[in-house]
Amino acid sequence: MISRRQSLALLGGGAATLALAGCGRSGRSRNKGVVFATQKNGVPFLAETRGEFAKRLAARGIGPVKWVEFASGPPLIEALRAGAVDIGLVGDTPVVYAQAAATDFYYVAAQSFPGLIGSGLLVPKNSAVTSLVQLRGKKIAYTKGSAAEFALAVGLKQSGLALEDIQPANLAPGDAQTALANGAIDGWVIWDPFYTLAQLRNGARAVALPSSNINTVAYYIASGSFVRDRTDVLRATLDELRTEAEWGNAHRLYYRDQVAKATRLPPEVLDGMLARYKDFLFRVDPVTPDIIANQQKVSDYLFDAHVIPRQVKAKKAAWVGWVPRV
Repeated sequence: MISRRQSLALLGGGAATLALAGCGRSGRSRNKGVVFATQKNGVPFLAETRGEFAKRLAARGIGPVKWVEFASGPPLIEALRAGAVDIGLVGDTPVVYAQAAATDFYYVAAQSFPGLIGSGLLVPKNSAVTSLVQLRGKKIAYTKGSAAEFALAVGLKQSGLALEDIQPANLAPGDAQTALANGAIDGWVIWDPFYTLAQLRNGARAVALPSSNINTVAYYIASGSFVRDRTDVLRATLDELRTEAEWGNAHRLYYRDQVAKATRLPPEVLDGMLARYKDFLFRVDPVTPDIIANQQKVSDYLFDAHVIPRQVKAKKAAWVGWVPRV
């Protein structure tokens, strides 16, 4: 994946308005199809672009697949809560928010990377700031409810600070990019491809965030009704996503070119971004105890930072009912 699972807001994309009817556990539920939330990255983007994923599901008696694009995780979660989509890919922070809001959902598969990657801190090109500590009392933008908020919370804690020690600015990526270029904010925590784009177009300068022992994880999340009532369809969907991931790992140039076309980023910029994922670019793996433990750390960090109103138990939203086919 290019990022901590977000897409270019400047390309648009809004919440779905599709209404989903109820369905039982019988075989006829297969004919209902799957409404898939997408962003401009990751396995879902590849699956939509190539078209082979939908064909393989159709061969298993499942279809059609409908694709609905979102700019980031929070509105995708809202659509899931409203019953407008069945499944989608988000970062770990939106999952915490969804649990804290008592959303009826489960995370059903995951992709894990070692360490916190995909989000970074940017400052204006003329800024003298060289560390996060120097931004104490300053205005830092991020998208509330996104992985960027978590990256900032972790960075602040590692620096002996808290969110209360800065002036938070909850901005959508497109607005934050303009604000940073105009000097209206002092820093911006953001994911790729915005992270690279701001440096390329506006001369923004990267400032390293402190490291931590928490891994970056993206989650395939599904509505509670999809998990409970259409378990067979869900398992088939995850099987075919895993197949798509394997194809994508073997065809990085195809993926790069499709993302370049969709985002208008030069292929050479994407090459630099993709180089961060040397061992593998895509994964669709079952939810394991280690994944759940990592997600609990994320939840605890956000609670301690007073980002969410109550503690949540990551295990309660974990679905472990999928064993990948051989």
